[in-house]
Formats: sequence, structure tokens, C-alpha cells
Amino acid sequence: MKNTFFDWKTFSEEYGNPPFPKQLMEEIFLIDLNKEKVWLSRKVAEVIYGGAADNLDKTSAWITEEEFEGALSENSRNGFRQQKNRLIEKKVSRVSCHTAIQSGERNLSSVIYMCPLEIPGMLLGFFSVDDEPVREYEKYMEQMIQKLQRAQDVNQLILEGASDYIYQLDVVNNICTFSPKAMDVLPLETPTFSDAMNRILSFIVPEDRQVFLNSFIPFLTGESDRHVAEYRVLTKQGEIMWISCQGKGKHDEQGRPLMIAGSLLDITEKKKHDEELQKMLYEDSLTGLKTRNCFERDMKERLKDENASGSLLYMDIRKFKLFNEMYGHEFGNLVLKEFAYMLNLFFSDALGIYRFSGDEFLVHLKETDHKRILARMAPFQGNLLQPREIAAHTVYLSTYVAVVLYPEHGISMEQLMNNANQCLYRISREDKKEVCFYTKEHSDGIALQFLLENEMRKDIEYQYRNFRVVYQPIVRVRDGEACWIGAEALLRYTNPEIPEADQMTVIHTLEFSGLIIPIGRWVIAQAAKECGRWKKNGCENAIVHINIAAQQVADTGLVEFIQNECRENEINPSQLVVELTETSLLSNFEAASRFCERLKTLGVGVALDDFGTGYSGFNYLRNLPLTQIKIDRAYTTEIQNNHYNQIIVSFMKNLTENLNLQLCVEGVETMEELNVIREKGIELIQGFYFERPMEAEMFRKEFPDRAKYRKIFPDETE
Repeated sequence: MKNTFFDWKTFSEEYGNPPFPKQLMEEIFLIDLNKEKVWLSRKVAEVIYGGAADNLDKTSAWITEEEFEGALSENSRNGFRQQKNRLIEKKVSRVSCHTAIQSGERNLSSVIYMCPLEIPGMLLGFFSVDDEPVREYEKYMEQMIQKLQRAQDVNQLILEGASDYIYQLDVVNNICTFSPKAMDVLPLETPTFSDAMNRILSFIVPEDRQVFLNSFIPFLTGESDRHVAEYRVLTKQGEIMWISCQGKGKHDEQGRPLMIAGSLLDITEKKKHDEELQKMLYEDSLTGLKTRNCFERDMKERLKDENASGSLLYMDIRKFKLFNEMYGHEFGNLVLKEFAYMLNLFFSDALGIYRFSGDEFLVHLKETDHKRILARMAPFQGNLLQPREIAAHTVYLSTYVAVVLYPEHGISMEQLMNNANQCLYRISREDKKEVCFYTKEHSDGIALQFLLENEMRKDIEYQYRNFRVVYQPIVRVRDGEACWIGAEALLRYTNPEIPEADQMTVIHTLEFSGLIIPIGRWVIAQAAKECGRWKKNGCENAIVHINIAAQQVADTGLVEFIQNECRENEINPSQLVVELTETSLLSNFEAASRFCERLKTLGVGVALDDFGTGYSGFNYLRNLPLTQIKIDRAYTTEIQNNHYNQIIVSFMKNLTENLNLQLCVEGVETMEELNVIREKGIELIQGFYFERPMEAEMFRKEFPDRAKYRKIFPDETE
């Protein structure tokens, strides 16, 4: 060091920025323990020599330690030496002590503050006669220490309380540190360990080590500052745990990795849940076959190959509903399992065997030749014809099979399934043959549906243009008089661009395309609004019936939607009656049952429509919270000439009375039919004899007057 007065600028150039505020640097001194010298700044020299520093020669810029201590009062020296020794022994990082300095003829009170430098044997200090800056600095340092301590405490709490396992990896020195919580799980003896990469790889399961390494390469090569991976580790308890690892790191200017820190999250339960979900999505729990979701995934993958070819055998079990009706659903499940077993037996080399839903199955073959496919089918069909024992019952199974080929009949999964559906629908209705290959003849219905669907989609976007709701009165008959009590809301669609689309085609297209969901909600909203108008017009207890299709039963939020519509239109939920058909119940009975229970809780009525046309009607009477039965018109048409139908209707009248259900008869069109129904004591009637479905405005106008009882026949006397 130069033999000049010590100043902070020189200090800064040689040793870096000083650890004291700049305003204190004029009173600085440096103790060289090795040479036992003390280098003085000009101001310190002036204090010690009583203001005579300007007349000193250059050698007076430093003094010995003994001379420096000699400048202190006798009472101050021991305190100064004690504090200096504490620094030398590294017991503390900073010291301060009050001293008295003999400056010329004056005794000055001051404070000395010292700290060690990184240079061995060097102590830096300053003292000030004015101790206010010192006190401010001490206060500042105390606050900083408190903040650091709080930050350290918070960091420790985070490490101990985090659900993740925190890690820090020093890539240069290959040293890793984990949070204490990781010690409970990972096979580690200490939280900090060397040979880090090898140790980490040692507790990753062998099959996943390459996954970890591959995910780490972008960070190691400088391509990314992040590391993300999922892999399995072997825990301290010998169990397998899934880990989600996320970290962020730093690189030097040359892109070489320095360190990375992040967290490991235990995702074992999530992985188990994902696996269960995958199994639910892609494996049928009853039969063990692949599901429709799995077929869609597999088929999309196969059709990526432009040269791919094959055939789809889309089939269902003939008269399957009878098994459920006669022997119950448990027996029906046994039939499905037996059928799946036979498919696996005879089509073991198939590209895939799937259960779609209910009794619908699909076999995916690589063959495209008609004769070859029929030959593949023959042993299977022949075996089906053999009697088989299932749960002590002898049964015979047979199928309808629709065959589509690709790419001949379609180059997309949607095209192929549309064609298969149309073909299966055709042969199941005709009930003449068991196997049918799709032909262009089946496309006529598809073309109409495709055109109709496109038109309806556009109409829905344009505020349900061309859709409307009409209302057919529901009549109560008593003592030769009748009154309207409400109506059934019926959807109508009239599009001049498609005049050939009848009502059944419209409904089928809505259901097939999924448009029944938005349209169904729209009908409910219109019906609830109209019921509110009837109520305001004086028909306080008016009811409105609404038909619900199969897909709507699974419409999440539909019950809440119905509740909101009742509230907005100021009608009681009991003024709504939801009508369900056997089709909507069969597609998903459990969902339908939950749907009906929620409607019942809300107060909405539930009617079983078209009763008597299906196989499972009586089963629904027993298992569903119904409020009303509607007898299909098949039992009322010409009832005066059909003794069997008369017995059925009388039986249903007695049954519903005993079950405390309402009974409504549909399809009454003539006076003769009405007379028979009246004789049976049935009050709720619906049919053309009273009115055909009416436009909303006309029904609204007529309702208040027709809600009053009037004679059924004009010439009937009391």
C-alpha cells in the first residue's frame, strides 16, 4: 500500500466497494494485523494529532497498533482490544465500542465501528466524534438483519410446509440439496449429497431413467432454462411413486448450465385416477371389450394411412329387450357377456372388438371381400343358433349385422358409422335378413338427413327460424262435460327448402345429430313461457306437457334449466309434466332414473308416454317415480271393436288408481272411442276428437273460455 493517507477511493480500487456508507468514509482507518500498523485517513489523522495533519510528513499516514491504542483513553483501550479480538477470533462479523480519544489537549468522545475484510489480517474501521451517522447505520443494519432473518424463517416454513419436495442442483459441482420433507420419502441419508446425477438416477425406476435424461437434455445443452418431466421413483419404503418434476435453472454467458432449482410433486394418486379413467373410457366394465371411445381413437389412427382398407361389422342382438323384460337386467348382462365371449372366440384375429352401448357391438376386420366376410361370419352365426344355458334358462341368440367397407363406403369414421347406422336401422325394421352389406340405396335417407341437419343448424343460428311449438289440448271429462286443463307442447319444423321432410324424419335427424339438446331446451323455454301467459290470462292451474328425448336425459344441467325457466315465467314446477318414452329410458336407465328423481324433488310431474308399445313398461312402473301414465293410441283406435284393448285399458285404470298415478288416454278421434273411454271412468283424454294441435296464439286465445266445463256433445241433454 502506498505510504499516503488512507482514503475510500483507493480502498475501492484495490478491494472493492466498502461495507460502510460513503458519508462515513472520511473517518476510515485500516488495521494491518500482520504488520501491526494502522493506516489513517486524513480526517482520522487530524483527530489523533490534534489538527496538525497538514504539517505531517508522509510516514505519519500510518502508525503502529500500539500508537493507535495509545491515542485512546486508558478506560477505552481494554474495550477496544476486546472487540478487536472478537473479530480476530471470528466470533462476530462486526463490532462497535465507545471510546475517548486524546486529541491534542482535548478529550473527544466517539464511537469506533470495525469489521474484517476478506483479505486475511485486515480490519476496516471508522470512528466518528459525531455518533449520529453511526447510530443511523447501526439501526439500518439491525433492520436489514431482521429482514434477512424473517426471509430465512419464511423460506424455512415454505420448505417445511410445501406439499412439493424442493430441490437445488449445483450442476458445476454435481451437488444436490433437497428440502427436509423429501428425506421422509426419498432414499437419502442427508439432504445434501455429491455425485448428484448418479444418486438421483439410482432411485428412479430403471424403465424411466431414460425419460428423465431425455427431459434434462434441453437444459444441459442450453436450449431451455426449464426442466419438466414425469417419472417413477422407488421410495425409502420400497414403494413406487409417480413424480412430476418442474425446475428452472441458470446458464453462464457461454450457455453452460450452472444450477437448477425446482420441485417434485407426488402425482401417484392422479396417475391412478388417470389410469382408472382411461380404463373406463377404453374398456367396457361389463364385457371387457373395448369401448366406443376406443374405437373412435383406433379408427382415426388407422385412417391416417391413405392406403388403409378393412370392414366394420356393426351388430346388435335381436329381441334383446325381451331378455331384460322376461328375466331382468342382471340376466340381460349375462347375455351380453356371453355374446362378447363368442365374439372374442370367433374373431380373435380382428383388428378390434368393441361394445358400443346396450346390445350394440362392432367387429373391425381387415377383410374387404364380401364372400370372405360372409365366410368369417358363418361359424359365428351357426354357433349362435345353438341353444345355450344361461342362469338356468335356455336361450337362442341371433343378430342383425350391417357391414360397411372402407374406403369404398367412406374415408372418415363419421361417414362409415353413419352408413352403418342407416344399414342396421333398415334391416332391423324390415326384420328379414341378418347380414346386410351397405349399398348406395341406403344413402337416400342419409342424404335427406344431411341436408336437413345443415338447414336446421342454420335455422338454430337464426334464432330458431322455421321451428315452432304447437299445443294439443289435454281434456278432463266428467259427467258428460269436458274442459281444457292444459296442453302437450309439440315441436314442428317447416322449411320450404325441404318440403319432403316429415315430422318423424325431423325428430330422427335431431336425435341423430345431437341437435335435440339445444332444440329440446328451446322447446322447454317456449312451453314454460306459454304456460306463464296462460296463468296471467286467468288459467291459474294450467299444465303443459313436454317431451324429453333419450339424449336430453343425459343433458347435465337440464333440471336446473327447467327450474330457472319456471322461476323466470312465474309458474310452479308442478305445472310442468315431462313425458319420457321407453326409448329414452332404455338408452341409459340409471341416468333416466336419476333424472326423474331430481324432477320429482323439484316438483315437476313425470309421465311415461306411449305405454304398452315396449317391453319394459311394467318394470318402469315399479322402479321410476312416475306421476302419470299415457296409454298409446294403439289401444284406443277402434277400441269399441276390440275386446282385448278394452280389457287392457280397464286393467290400466285399476292399476294406476292403486298406484296413485294419473291415467291419460291418447289418440281419441271418434265419438265411439270416446264413449268407451268414458265408460271406463277415465277422465284425462287427448285426441283429434277434441282438437288437433293448435298454434300458440290460437290456443292462448281459446284457453280461458275452454277451461270451463261444457257439454261434450251439443245434443246431449242433462
